[in-house]
Amino acid sequence: MGRFLMSTDTETAPAPAARVTLPDRLDSAAVDVLKGLIEQAEAQNADLDASEVTYVGGLCLQVLLANGRPLTAPSEKVREAFALFGVSEFLSEPTPSSSELSA
Repeated sequence: MGRFLMSTDTETAPAPAARVTLPDRLDSAAVDVLKGLIEQAEAQNADLDASEVTYVGGLCLQVLLANGRPLTAPSEKVREAFALFGVSEFLSEPTPSSSELSA
């Protein structure tokens, strides 16, 4: 499946120098834009900023998973989409568990 959004490898990768901001709506009409932004992020060794995303469709979610670029600051809608598709473990910033929230 390629690289994952959250790596557990012990090798150290260079720290991303920048972030590439994703559009607010990642539906099928945005797939080509998303692929271009991913290519830009790869060229800049940047993370993908998902903080402003309000909708993630299945096709764009698949593109994000297949590529494996880290997502930073995923919005609540991004977290919900990843959870709906059962792939929350691939987010770079794990959602705190209920026990962590109550501590």
